[in-house]
Amino acid sequence: MTPTLLLLAAVAAWATAVAGTLLSVSVVIGIAAVGAIAAIAAVALRRRAMVAAIAIGVALAATSAAVHVHALRSGPVASLAHRHATADFVARLVRDPQAVTTTSGSSLFIADATVVEIVGSHSQSANTPVLLMSYDAGLRDLLPGQRIEVTGRFSPPRPHDDVAAVVDLRGGPRLLGEPPWWQRVAGHARAALRLACLGLPPDPRGLVPSLVEGDTSGVPEALQTDMRVTGLTHLEAVSGENLTIVLGVVLALARGVGLRRRSRVFVAALAVLSFVWLARPSPSVLRAAVMSAVVLLARFAGRRTSALPTLSLAVIVLVTLDPFLARAVGFVLSVVATAAIVVIAPGWTTRLERWLPRPLAIAVAVPAAAQLACTPVLVIAFGQLTPYAVPANLVAGPAVAPATILGLIAAATASVSIATARPVAWLAALPTTFVAWAAHG
Repeated sequence: MTPTLLLLAAVAAWATAVAGTLLSVSVVIGIAAVGAIAAIAAVALRRRAMVAAIAIGVALAATSAAVHVHALRSGPVASLAHRHATADFVARLVRDPQAVTTTSGSSLFIADATVVEIVGSHSQSANTPVLLMSYDAGLRDLLPGQRIEVTGRFSPPRPHDDVAAVVDLRGGPRLLGEPPWWQRVAGHARAALRLACLGLPPDPRGLVPSLVEGDTSGVPEALQTDMRVTGLTHLEAVSGENLTIVLGVVLALARGVGLRRRSRVFVAALAVLSFVWLARPSPSVLRAAVMSAVVLLARFAGRRTSALPTLSLAVIVLVTLDPFLARAVGFVLSVVATAAIVVIAPGWTTRLERWLPRPLAIAVAVPAAAQLACTPVLVIAFGQLTPYAVPANLVAGPAVAPATILGLIAAATASVSIATARPVAWLAALPTTFVAWAAHG
């Protein structure tokens, strides 16, 4: 396909995936059938290439959406949720549990998990996503990949959610083995960074781990509120924006030390993998990694024009593999940020080179382009459309890159020595203080 046709197919697949996760399965199957027939007809007649591209995108996304939605609404987990039944089951955690303060002041722990087996007189295997909820602190310190056996009451999720049930756990989890070794090592690094930040003022103490590893547990409530009002809450979650900052800085440094193009790409790939490892391979981080891979492929090929078609292909593949991504703000931000980097950032870099060395020009242009492109999405998704939401994002944007990079250095250092990491954490606190200032206004 030509770049234009790939772009059309990607837009069609994206829109269809959004609709497919909101409509009934029978309607989505009908859309998939119409798309498939239209694609076959257009290809057979060897005309209307644009129609064929759009129809292919529709058929792929609709088929995937029908399969995914049917899987969530059927099977043993959906049956338990429909009956509000209580059952013993084995689950595998997908991401770190998060603590939420309820209106009564108690701590509620929530975690995304996959039910792998319903335990009982007639055990049933499953591979179904659920949301776990528990007041038992035993869930708090568990790591992704940990298998647990628990008892819980199943309830239906909200309409159009990407889980099959919400499970209210009864009692603490019974651990089955240990999480994978890489999750344990990453858990140690994350805990070490939090220790290195203990001496910081309250706002940066919470923001540094938040920017680096997506851990928002230490962010003060007042700052949370102000960031929500100013549309800055996206900075608290690891996303494509953070990863593209890392990618841009690493590529700039690799170029600055004289590495050849393919060597630069290899170093950048290692940086992306390391970031994913530290921030956890959660769905949002994996989305960001795929989008970053688009930039790397374009750099590896040495052709700027190859980036946009590759991005279009990545969108088609991602929404086909998981159509619920199409409705995720993180996915939108990843696509928009990557598009800005491959389309806008090169021109900005060329202009900045008149006054700055190329590595520094790249390091400035990449996050600036991503931030500017993402700001409208951020305001709509997280802000309250207040007059100061856009200025707040533009003011805080330049501080994100140094905070992320210094925070990563602090995390790497803290894994070896907490004392050595503390000065680096203080350096990372300077730009995060600027982010907090932008939020507080």
